Amino acid sequence: METRVETILELVNKNPGISFSEIMRETGFKNGVLSHHLSKIEESGKILIQRSPRVARVYPCGIEEQEAQIIKNLRNPTMKKIIVSLLDKELTFKEITKKAGKSQGTISVYLKELTEQGIIDRKLHESELVFELVNPVYVREIIAKHQTSLFERTADNISDIFSSI
Repeated sequence: METRVETILELVNKNPGISFSEIMRETGFKNGVLSHHLSKIEESGKILIQRSPRVARVYPCGIEEQEAQIIKNLRNPTMKKIIVSLLDKELTFKEITKKAGKSQGTISVYLKELTEQGIIDRKLHESELVFELVNPVYVREIIAKHQTSLFERTADNISDIFSSI
């Protein structure tokens, strides 16, 4: 029989960037039990936990910071649409807004965030702002490496649930 620690480690290894709440859903562990085990596993150096005000994301140890950032962004449905749209070619702000199906304000916030993270770049082309991935080959490698956890899971955070309604 698999121990709780093994169950958690297997889940994190298969789903880098998995949220605390999703680990709870997948394992059935209660909040306190999961917190205890994650704390112990983190202390042992087998996982990395990135905490933000809204969500804690768990990664296997040894994952590069840029890879973790891209995985985190790909777990957000709108950012995923933006990044995937930019895989093949550069796009204008209007084209990205249309492909993502969100308001200009929402897209603007996400593009600013992705630009500040160094994932996308913006440039002026014929008096129009154009966006492109800084390293599309690297992004493709990450997508290929984590295809199952990033594209075949239905709900990896609450925003996925709401956007699917």
